[in-house]
Amino acid sequence: MAKIIAWLILIFVVLFALRMISLRNARRQRRAAAARSVAEAMVRCRRCGVFLPRSEARSVDDGFVCAGGCAKS
Repeated sequence: MAKIIAWLILIFVVLFALRMISLRNARRQRRAAAARSVAEAMVRCRRCGVFLPRSEARSVDDGFVCAGGCAKS
């Protein structure tokens, strides 16, 4: 009976260690992805007032508008 309990404890410790290693690797990957992401300037739509990334806005003579709905009207 003692051998079975010892094996169960050993299996639990190994599984726990693998889980901790997996969590550490996931955290590293998230940090690396966050470091690689580049912040983009936000602009405000002149018609509706929504803030959106510069790449999604359309430039007009007095500022920027949403490339979707506001630019068509």
